[in-house]
Amino acid sequence: MTGIAVIAAATALFMLLGPAEKTIPGPPYSHYRDSPSPMRLIQVLSGHPRAERRERVRLALGQASIDYFEQSFTVGKFKGINLIADVGGDEGAPLLIYFSHFDPVPGTPAANDNASCVAAAIPALVRLKRTPPKNLRVRFIFSDGEEYGFVGAGAYRKEYGYENVVGVASFEMCGIGDAIGIWDVTGPAVDSKLVRALRLAADGLDAYHGIHGAVPRFGSDHRAFAGTDVAAVGVTLLPESDEETLRSYVDNPNNPVWALNFMRPIIFRTYHTLEDIAETIDPVAIELTTGLMVDTANILDR
Repeated sequence: MTGIAVIAAATALFMLLGPAEKTIPGPPYSHYRDSPSPMRLIQVLSGHPRAERRERVRLALGQASIDYFEQSFTVGKFKGINLIADVGGDEGAPLLIYFSHFDPVPGTPAANDNASCVAAAIPALVRLKRTPPKNLRVRFIFSDGEEYGFVGAGAYRKEYGYENVVGVASFEMCGIGDAIGIWDVTGPAVDSKLVRALRLAADGLDAYHGIHGAVPRFGSDHRAFAGTDVAAVGVTLLPESDEETLRSYVDNPNNPVWALNFMRPIIFRTYHTLEDIAETIDPVAIELTTGLMVDTANILDR
């Protein structure tokens, strides 16, 4: 097998069997209900299986008085449900799509990947609902099955299409760091309104941001829009000081040096492992992500 084939096979086996040890489930939903905060939502999502995480996202949306609808889908043997909330302009307005998947790699706490982005998206929805865009409709999709090949995002595209979509951004691993990485900036995304708005929003938040082209091995829900004329990118947070290491990692993921965990980029030291726990998440990173979601939408609205 090639190095890539070996890694792919190992990943598939991990997805099937899960880690040898078991993760410790986070607290009950009442921990969040009694004193809502993004960090508490991350805690109550962490360590719970997919269906239970979905139910807790439902409860959090309801608690925040956010209207949403559900999309049930079946892809092969996978049965899932996307939770979708809209805010802003009417149905004919240009549509901006934000994905934040809630499903975990089985058996992992999945705090940064991807409870962090769910916890950032709900307060962003609340803020945009309070002062909604007038010329833009923002659709937040809390997607299912991202860890199984972006099947929820693919089912969304198949059912709803992408007509009038001004851009798609997958928020992925947004709980560690002080800088914003915008990646898979290729094809229609290059010099797009979406990428320009993300960069302007980052500048307004006084946050360093970096742009990266195609990422060969890692992906997220925006990949479901590959091959269309839609600007579709991933958005991740990272420590600014770690940018060079991260670029090297994503450009050459099969370098043997990455077998040493301490040599990997910081955000990948816990990726898909039992160490992806709520205690590693920085509340400031979550606030930055929420601000980026809100400000990007407002810039595109203008």
